[in-house]
Amino acid sequence: MRIMILFNPIAGVGKAALVAGQIGSRLGEFGHEIDLVESRPDPCGDWLDRRLQDTAVMAVVGGDGAVQGASGPAIRTSTPIYHVPYGTENLFAREFGMDPRPETLLRAVQRYDVRQVDVGVANDQPFLLMASIGFDAAVVHDLAGRRGSSISHLSYAGPILRQLGSWRPPRLTVTVDGRPLAPNGAEMQKGCVIVANSRQYAWRLNPARRAVMSDGLFDVLFFPVRSTADLLGWILKFRLGRPLADPRLRYQLGREVEIVCDQPQLVQLDGDPPPGGVGKRTSQLHVSVRPRALGVLMP
Repeated sequence: MRIMILFNPIAGVGKAALVAGQIGSRLGEFGHEIDLVESRPDPCGDWLDRRLQDTAVMAVVGGDGAVQGASGPAIRTSTPIYHVPYGTENLFAREFGMDPRPETLLRAVQRYDVRQVDVGVANDQPFLLMASIGFDAAVVHDLAGRRGSSISHLSYAGPILRQLGSWRPPRLTVTVDGRPLAPNGAEMQKGCVIVANSRQYAWRLNPARRAVMSDGLFDVLFFPVRSTADLLGWILKFRLGRPLADPRLRYQLGREVEIVCDQPQLVQLDGDPPPGGVGKRTSQLHVSVRPRALGVLMP
């Protein structure tokens, strides 16, 4: 079986390259043909599609950003993807129970249980886990504009503190499958919106714990925020797994989501700014689902 191991050289404080080599050696012992590939900063479609021809599995060693970047070529070439978690949060791997051990991947390859999952598209940019406008997007862009090579959970401390002091909640409306999410229709409200394809979220806040990645639907959440106290209150509710107990939360399933803001706002996809979009803002975000577009190799 031909297996590509795509690794982000800066992930895991530089350990991803070593791990990729170890995984390749282990799989090679069982007769698999290994293509060890270092990821590049340029768009994957320019070079990765060609290398994925006749590849049975693409194992991505890195974080969620590396998986998102590789997902486009994986979809276009119908190549199942597997996440070897070496990033900060590793939400994609957590969703499916993947771990960094070579033996886990080896067993997955031998079983070859491939399942199809949904992919989201936000203003023509694909995502796997979530898209959002709000405080989290502000933190993500703050970090991206200042980060060096690799990051850790501690790297978020500065951006979080800065944004707590400067961020102001946007006024927006959210429409799900043509129907307003808020009870007062088209009237704009201050708050944050998350379009979740997965139940996983950073810091295990997991606001959309009912989300299923293969149901062809998003779990859309709008929670009103007027102050820092409101924001911290929602964060606590998410951490405790109790957001649905608050009647102010609007929660709806749907296939298409339209978000309109009174002023241009930052967007985050899978915990990163959209490609090439650090600091870029939009007044309108259209999100749609591609049902079962991506093959995932189960551990």
